Parts: sequence; C-alpha cells; structure tokens
Amino acid sequence: MHPRISISTISSLAWPLAEDLALLDRLEAPTFGFPLLKIEGDIEGGVAAIRGTGRRVACVAASTAEACLLDPGDALAVLRPAIDVAHALGSPLCYFTSGRTPERMTTDDACAGLVAALSPSVAYAAGRGVTLAIENNSVTTRRSGFVHTLADAIRLAEEADIRICLELQNCWYERDLGRLFRQHVSRLGIVQVSDFRVGEELRLNRRVPGDGSMPLDWMIEALLEAGYAGLFEIELIGPSIDAEGPEAALRRSVEWLSERLAKSGA
Repeated sequence: MHPRISISTISSLAWPLAEDLALLDRLEAPTFGFPLLKIEGDIEGGVAAIRGTGRRVACVAASTAEACLLDPGDALAVLRPAIDVAHALGSPLCYFTSGRTPERMTTDDACAGLVAALSPSVAYAAGRGVTLAIENNSVTTRRSGFVHTLADAIRLAEEADIRICLELQNCWYERDLGRLFRQHVSRLGIVQVSDFRVGEELRLNRRVPGDGSMPLDWMIEALLEAGYAGLFEIELIGPSIDAEGPEAALRRSVEWLSERLAKSGA
C-alpha cells in the first residue's frame, strides 16, 4: 500500500470497530480515518482499542449528520467530542459536514451563520492541536450539509479559517477544478477518493476507483501537480460496494490508487 493512502472505515460502515481493525490488519493499512459514530457507545474503550493498534489516525469525522451548527454553543457541543478523540489519538484533523438548516433558509444566510458560529470551535480545536475541515457533501444529502461545491467549500474555509476535506465524488463535474486546486491547495486537509458511474442513483452510491465515469486519473495528477502533499483517503459506500464486500472493494481500490500514486512519483 502506498504510504499516502488512508482507509476510511466509513467503507465498512455497518461493521463494529473490532471488525474494522481486523480488516485493517488484513489490508496491512498503516493509516486510517473513522467516523466518531463508530465509538460513540464507548469512546474510552474505542480510543484504547485504536491506540493499541499503533496505527496512524488520519482524521476523525464528527457526527453532524442531523445537527444544526448555526449557533456557537451548539456547534461546539457537536464538534467537541470528535475534536477530543482526534487529540487523544494524535490525529491532526477533524472534519465535518455543515449540518442542516432551518426550512427556507438561503445558502448565503446558512454559510454566514456557520462561519460566525464556528469561531469557538476553531479556537478549541487549535488549543487541542487539531485542525477543523469542512467536507463538500452531495446535494442529495442536503439534510447533512449545505456546502456542495468545492468553490463554496473554499470560500467558507477561508472565511472561517479552517481547511477542506475534499470529496472528489462531490466536485468532479465542476468547472475550473485545476485552477481551484492550484490556487487553494494549502486549504486541503485530506482528499477522499471514490468513483461514480453516470446514470446510476447518485445518493450514497460510490464505486471502486476506476470502475466509474469520473476523470480520477486527471484529478489526482492535477492535485499532485498543484503541490498537494497530503493523504488520499479511500471512502466507499453504496450497493456495488455492499455486493462486492468492503474488503474486496478496498483491496481493488488500494491497488488502483497505489499504482497511480507510484506512477506519479508521489
């Protein structure tokens, strides 16, 4: 496995932590990221189990899917547990989706409200040696977040002074990606990799890299040429992954991505 690859255990979302860690053993994966929900039932035990593996934790995803982060106190209450876990495990990054909004609120108002609300959380994370990052989530999961394009994620990240968890599947169709990568590469905290086959259901439907329609080779090369020096995290979910099985799908993903990174001299 290429050293710049991380495995997200969102790829085995229905599995308990013990099975995730056994899978990482079989994949010989030294680096991984995980959603806080994997250990929310026993955070202390989960942290101990993860720490015992000796693996590097690339990132921790906060549980913001049903949360509203537009109030400073609410935002900190939601983000603090994931920040604390990231700190405990020596992870540099805690990422999140922007959460839900009140009905009929405009995206302009939502973004302005989130930027204002994040200030205490940004300060708290910095005090714990953790950086916050916003993920550009799919418009099909609007209930989980309202920042869908890379351009909007960049603007919000700059205004809030945070970084970006770049989900390639949620931006591959945008114009000017090469320019955005070059001009804002310093804002990228981690890059999430999967594929999508045009014509299929969009919501929560990813494919093994190379199995879909996305120009992934070009995107990865463009990121590297822009100077991106961070991790590429494989995050898979959806019916084709369930049908193949997470382990087999991840093995093929690792092989595909390792080959591309090695060929590019990453």
